[in-house]
Amino acid sequence: MRQARESSSPTRPDSWTFAMSDVVRQYRQLAEEQAANPGFIYDTLIIGGGAAGAGVLRDMASRGNASAVLVDRGPFGGETSSKTGKAIHPGIRYLRMAFHRALLAFHLRKDPKIKQTSAQNLRGAWLDLQLVWYGTRERKILIETSGNTVEEIPNIVFVLPDSPEKKWAVFFGISLYDVFTTLWAWCSFVPRFSRVKLFRNKKALHRELPNLEKAGEVLGGILYWDGKANNDKILVLKAIRDAYFRGSAAHPIRAMSHVEVENYEWRQDGATGYFLVTLARRFEDDGLPEKVTVKAHTLTNAAGPWVDQARNRTARSDEKKSVVYSRGSHLEATNRFIHESLSADPRLQVGLVPLNAERQHYLRPFHQHGVWYIQCTTTDRAHSDPDLVVPLEDEIEELLHSYNALVDDRWKITRRDIFNVFCGIRPLASGDGGEIAVKDISRMFRINKRACGGGVVYDMVNIKLTEFRWAGRAVAELIAGELRKQNVKRLGMSTTRRLPFLAVPGEERFALGRADHPRGDRDFLREKVAHYVTHQMASSYQDYLLNSGAIRDAVVFDEAGRCALDLDVLDLVLEEMATLLHWDHRRRQAEWEAFQEVYCRNMAYTDLGEGVRNHEPAPGSLRVQHANASGIE
Repeated sequence: MRQARESSSPTRPDSWTFAMSDVVRQYRQLAEEQAANPGFIYDTLIIGGGAAGAGVLRDMASRGNASAVLVDRGPFGGETSSKTGKAIHPGIRYLRMAFHRALLAFHLRKDPKIKQTSAQNLRGAWLDLQLVWYGTRERKILIETSGNTVEEIPNIVFVLPDSPEKKWAVFFGISLYDVFTTLWAWCSFVPRFSRVKLFRNKKALHRELPNLEKAGEVLGGILYWDGKANNDKILVLKAIRDAYFRGSAAHPIRAMSHVEVENYEWRQDGATGYFLVTLARRFEDDGLPEKVTVKAHTLTNAAGPWVDQARNRTARSDEKKSVVYSRGSHLEATNRFIHESLSADPRLQVGLVPLNAERQHYLRPFHQHGVWYIQCTTTDRAHSDPDLVVPLEDEIEELLHSYNALVDDRWKITRRDIFNVFCGIRPLASGDGGEIAVKDISRMFRINKRACGGGVVYDMVNIKLTEFRWAGRAVAELIAGELRKQNVKRLGMSTTRRLPFLAVPGEERFALGRADHPRGDRDFLREKVAHYVTHQMASSYQDYLLNSGAIRDAVVFDEAGRCALDLDVLDLVLEEMATLLHWDHRRRQAEWEAFQEVYCRNMAYTDLGEGVRNHEPAPGSLRVQHANASGIE
């Protein structure tokens, strides 16, 4: 590993990729490097390995002469960044929020729920308008550079009698949204023309989508195109992996999971100085030191919902609260009819977006691991504890009702069709002033620069998956400016705007959305697990199944065509990971119980969780034999 890094060219030997999954090796190498060269100072140390931290790390790596180290106390992208609706979009609702706040600012509309001054409303409108304008650019960049991890999807917005806007206003807003996309395409000399399509009434919608025959009290709709990530966690992993590949011996780029920042302090050293950061390992290994110290010129706090906790790991904590929390719940459901219908008719592969009065719902079809399913997503409930995020029964009912109100009887889903439920939270800036609900806070990200001793820390707040490259570049520019100010160095220019993500061997073969994914092939599943351990940093059974989406490999259909789980597949995955990562029986059992606890907790109000709760995995020495696949072909 050390010798391979002597070359600055981003080639991809297998030893690099496996080292990223091998948490122990990463930590050992850092300890050895610090012992050999204790005077080395990184340009920045990044706290948090989600989308925000990944964006900063990749932008620093793209500059050619920067050094950075990223640490995360758990698996990369294992929290908020893997519990999203997977949308890569500027956000039609953010455009609506911008216009709503502008009308409030000029006293052309009243909203008793938003108790803010005209100046505050005008600022919120401007922030959200920027978010949509530049977010359109970011969606385009990710579609072009992510290697098919981000793709376009058609969506239809439905106007209902209780929608917060009239039909003409919705049509105008989404047409403007599409104009932004068209302008960015022409700016890149890629001609694009409007792709919106209006549906003036319910009958017009039914002609487009026959499965909407009983679409409630829909008044009309409009079709537009947006983006989605095949898998949110994989997008984060690819960004971290890409950055890691671009490091060199002179300008190292490091990324370590299961390593936590315990504390940090500023040390003055002549005219400049550095942060002395104590890192603590969160994995068992008696042969390694419990703690390692590293030096960094700046700190980047990309801890997401835990940004305040990470900020206060100093001798003098300020105890300030800079964020409030918004939660969103997600369920994924399918059955034989839905899977086969979506497979057979591309017209039906369209997202459904009912414009509800209180909360926005997104009801999108996904094709992953060879199965078509519907993901139902809700947004914006106030939340308090970032360490306890559990889907509630009424949220599941709300999502089921939102979807079922649009489709005819054959397409309706029940709790019996749900195979996965999860809940994520987003930290929103709490410094807007006045009384305001979480759903009305601007979604524009914030970078709070603050002094700590003689150094600078950058707190990243409210980084959406769509904007992670943009926010990462903004923070890297601030770091570059600070390094120039300290006369440390002059960083190169960011190149992430057109820089393709580096691929690894087998990435196309195991791509999530492949149409020819061989369902039920046990040999393929074993090879896939090996690929994820070797190249996708899979080091936890729970994280692989739930955050990387591999639970979908176990989805099958029973004789009645209802959704079921093949528990033999779960056993196979556990055995393969245990073999590859050298887990003993105790660790293997602990990995199963961790998955079982989270999955059954999230699935408490559905039917399929009970089978996992009552299951005991096969003994580790027993090879899971080939079995007949029960339903998905």
